[in-house]
Amino acid sequence: MSDPSATAVTSAGRDVLTGAHRSPGLEALAARWVVLADDDFAGYSPVYERIARALADDDASLSLLLDAAPIGRTPVLALAAVHDIVLSEPGTRLAAIYAGRSTDDPWPPFRELLHSRSAEVLQRMRTRSIQTNEVGRSAALLPALAAVRAEALAAGDDRPLALVELGPSAGLNLLLDRYAVTYRRGGAVVATTGDPASPVQLTCEVRGPAEPLLEGLPVPIASRVGLDLNPVDVTDPDARRWLSACLWPGVPDRPDRLAAAIELARLDPPRLVVGDAVTDLAPLVADLPDDVVPVVVSTWALAYLGRDGRAAVLAALDGVGATRDLALVSAEEPRITPWVPAPPPEVQACGDADGDGTGTLLGLRSWRRGVARDEALALCHPHVRWIAWVPGAGEVR
Repeated sequence: MSDPSATAVTSAGRDVLTGAHRSPGLEALAARWVVLADDDFAGYSPVYERIARALADDDASLSLLLDAAPIGRTPVLALAAVHDIVLSEPGTRLAAIYAGRSTDDPWPPFRELLHSRSAEVLQRMRTRSIQTNEVGRSAALLPALAAVRAEALAAGDDRPLALVELGPSAGLNLLLDRYAVTYRRGGAVVATTGDPASPVQLTCEVRGPAEPLLEGLPVPIASRVGLDLNPVDVTDPDARRWLSACLWPGVPDRPDRLAAAIELARLDPPRLVVGDAVTDLAPLVADLPDDVVPVVVSTWALAYLGRDGRAAVLAALDGVGATRDLALVSAEEPRITPWVPAPPPEVQACGDADGDGTGTLLGLRSWRRGVARDEALALCHPHVRWIAWVPGAGEVR
């Protein structure tokens, strides 16, 4: 634990306890754990919130993890690495806590595993990447595709869509039209879409003054492909376990719907291509046949590219958009996609309703006849437990 004479310092607007001799690196890493606890885990994953707050005040654990990955990625990688070990040994005390069979404090067994098996944890952190692939995000992507389709039809373009997902992991969201989605406002169902008999059943709360654009669904999809540095093979049991390890414990329904989505993908796996977004995305899009409208999809993937990488991707797509019609649907933290306009205040206020995750901005950049247009479609939970649609977004004017 940190020195009892610890004093408070401020990092990214948060107060973080730090010992008198804590290095700047340890301070930054501790601050990152606290940010996650405050913004993402609180009210959503109590197990991870407890671990994150305890680890932020534990110099020995911070030192162990400090150089395993870039500081921004270290906490989620560490949590996934430990979770992967836990899933491989379901009879342990920590496994019971993660599965909800025990209400014991998760921090002592987590810390014991972290230190006693540090080589295994660090090896996973250094050789793997976070692969959340949350299928709940399909509840936001479907109305976004409806907006793309509506704009195309208004221009007299009836071509089917060709999905190109950036950082798709196992490509589960490429199968979005094979899931059933129910949108609710309070206790009332306001809309449904998808296959009602699907083993993947998603529920999304509608907030704010408008409802998601669902007219025209299902849209015709001619092809699906994902581009990832390390795509996940759903036929590999170790790879499937890593997908589950990237989930947060204590969140109802996520493990079951992930398992159901994986089973669907195993029956008809989407095409996944190994490649880098900066250098390989634009050529992949440009090579699609002329009888489709390419739609590039990014859900919390651009965040991993860095500012220069994101600018390069957007510039490359601008180049492709100068010669053919296409669209970019992004679901990212607002600061990651500064080209997407801010939603109106009544929509932004919906993200403050319960503070259960970093607000995610659903944006659309479309290129038609060489002209790019940007639109904010919605604000939503990062796993799309809720969505607040921008009034009039996606409607043809």
